[in-house]
Amino acid sequence: MAFQNLLDKHKAAEYLHVLTFDESRCVRKGVAEAIGDAIQHVPDKEQAWKDLHRLTSDKNSDVREGATEAIGIAIQHLPNKKQAWKDLLRLTSDEDCSVRAEAARLLGTAFQQIPNKEKAREDLIKLTSNEDHWVREGAAEAIGTAIQYVTDKKKAWEDLHRLTFDEDSSVRSGAARSLGTTFHHIPDKKKAWDDLHRLTSDEVFYIRSVATEAIGVYFQQVSEKEKAWEDLKKLASDENLYVRIEVARAIGASFQHVPDKKGAWECLINLTLDEDSNVRVEATRTIGTVFQQMPYKEKTWEDLIKLTSDGDYLVQYSTAEAIGLNFKHVTNKKQAWEDLHRLTFNEDSNIREGIAKAIGTAIQYIPDKKKAWENLIKLTSDEDRDVRVNAHHSLGRISIYKASKSESEEEYIEKLENSIKFFEKASKEAIFYDNPSSFCLPFYRSFHTIVLAEKPQVKDKVEKYLAEAKNEIGDSKNKKLLLEAVENLANALKEVQNLENMDLEAKKGEINFYRKYCEQAAELMKNTEENAPSATIVMRKGLPILDRNLKSLLEEIQEKAKTACQVSKGTDTEEIACAVSREVQKWEIGSQEEMTQKVEDVAYILKAKLTDLPENEYVLNKIEAMRKERDLVKQYEALLILIGQIPTMRVVPEDVVVKNISKTSQDLGAKLYDISQEMNEIRISLKPGIKEEIEISSGIEILGTGAKHIVTIPLQEISYSELKEDLKRIKGKHITKLSKLPDRLARKIKGYLLLHDREDLIEQLK
Repeated sequence: MAFQNLLDKHKAAEYLHVLTFDESRCVRKGVAEAIGDAIQHVPDKEQAWKDLHRLTSDKNSDVREGATEAIGIAIQHLPNKKQAWKDLLRLTSDEDCSVRAEAARLLGTAFQQIPNKEKAREDLIKLTSNEDHWVREGAAEAIGTAIQYVTDKKKAWEDLHRLTFDEDSSVRSGAARSLGTTFHHIPDKKKAWDDLHRLTSDEVFYIRSVATEAIGVYFQQVSEKEKAWEDLKKLASDENLYVRIEVARAIGASFQHVPDKKGAWECLINLTLDEDSNVRVEATRTIGTVFQQMPYKEKTWEDLIKLTSDGDYLVQYSTAEAIGLNFKHVTNKKQAWEDLHRLTFNEDSNIREGIAKAIGTAIQYIPDKKKAWENLIKLTSDEDRDVRVNAHHSLGRISIYKASKSESEEEYIEKLENSIKFFEKASKEAIFYDNPSSFCLPFYRSFHTIVLAEKPQVKDKVEKYLAEAKNEIGDSKNKKLLLEAVENLANALKEVQNLENMDLEAKKGEINFYRKYCEQAAELMKNTEENAPSATIVMRKGLPILDRNLKSLLEEIQEKAKTACQVSKGTDTEEIACAVSREVQKWEIGSQEEMTQKVEDVAYILKAKLTDLPENEYVLNKIEAMRKERDLVKQYEALLILIGQIPTMRVVPEDVVVKNISKTSQDLGAKLYDISQEMNEIRISLKPGIKEEIEISSGIEILGTGAKHIVTIPLQEISYSELKEDLKRIKGKHITKLSKLPDRLARKIKGYLLLHDREDLIEQLK
């Protein structure tokens, strides 16, 4: 609900309070859920909480279920969390099975907010032995949610493990779902993986389905990937269609980590021929998302073209969408465009609709853009409404693309205004729940308002258009992500209020800057994250990009790092300053996870070279504080300060050992490096002895010269608490990629190589 935007929140809260006594059970249930959504903005939280507490004892089970859900959603904002926990526990004994199951499940959500976690854990464990299978199922899911906050994870894991053997299939299903959502928090991952492996052979299909999904999500973390892949291959022939659907999704989630990519490709192609259209749709969607990683792109493209003849309209549409997304990855674009052109006027309207959308997606890679534009213009007069809508939307997208490539101010404005006209036409023809332009139209209207600087109405108009964008989001399952996107877009637009003073190149850069986020929003409007993974990823990665403060901060970091490198020339800090500078110059804005990891890399470079002296204590503390900071802007501000202090730091003298088999081979290797990079073989091995080391060798042997480089990393240089455990995992294995190492060890090695100016090895080890 829009409670937070209401001017008179006191009056609205009173109205909600009155409705909790309404004679209609539907109203009482609805108001319970509304309180749960709005309570963080309600002025009198105590009264709102009393209403929720009372509704958990309502005579109607639907109302009690609604109140239960509301407590689970709102518990962090409730004034009496202890009583809320007691209410949930009480409701696990409710006479209605849905209420019991929901209450047990939501204990996991509430767990984080309960101060006495040991007592809360005991409550959960007790419920895992409850005689009612609905409660045991909910408790199994709750443990999966709560395990990350439990002190004794081993005990919690043992309870979850026990529930995977429960005689009731719904309980095993709950345990399987928990394994799938909390795998990375489980202390004994091998046993957890064994459980998943066993559950893929469960007699109940939905348990096999849940286990299959978990394999796809956590495939990367499995040490025995060959066995995991064998499980997926076996499940691809499962008798149940829902299991096969999950196999298609799992292959998509794990494709880059599957050891047998040819086999994965064949498996997906076979699934596109499945007797059930739902399986074919999911396999086609998966091909669309992993096309770039596939070994046989041209053959896969041919397979996609054939799938446009599938009898099912969803398969046809998914295929056309995959074609549009992956046009840029096909080598023979002339042939690919001929395929697209031929399908544009297919007798089936579903194909025409999909191709209309595909052209808008692929336009910048299509060789005959003029013909593509003409085809879309013709499709705007198509007899089918959906075809016309997608044609107009694609023309709007292409107009934005043209604006980003325009040669003059007049052309820039013309293309921007054309795009708005096309988005308007798409919106007028579209039905309210399937309007691809619903997000882009109000946004580009606001952008246009700023470009033309229609002061003093600019602020009011921009706010009006962005409010429209928020309203269009409606009940999208990605609502939170989209709302965050709108807020970021609004903040970014405030930063470009002086756009009328920018030159043409700057304006082109701005419009190109926003283009991809608007293009993804339509998919998020109508799809779950699972059904639109690429759109979700792009939008989520885009959110931090829209923060202009972060962008300017990164530029300042890069400039200051250059300065620190120059100032440090000829001093003990030259190596560390220039290593940091080389690293940050490569940085770009990306997802928060990626940017945080970059900070980790620099933190390692700094700590590895700082001496443990009193004068460095302040800097070392600052490095640790920076690493723990969760606000990305604050983290980068801290890094900016640290880089400025590098010339004043006391550093460890250089002691890296780079061995060369001979001076001759070293010289020859240096000369041959550039032309033989693709022939190099990388070996990472643990070198035992009095002083244990990790040895990284790269190079080739030509005519017996032994042109090879060996970098030896002393273990004390990359020491961390779990090092011994991680080294055991790689002992005796032939490692050729950083990705095949345990994550912590890979990060340490990467940091060491960055510090010692070996970016060449990092590139080869990817």
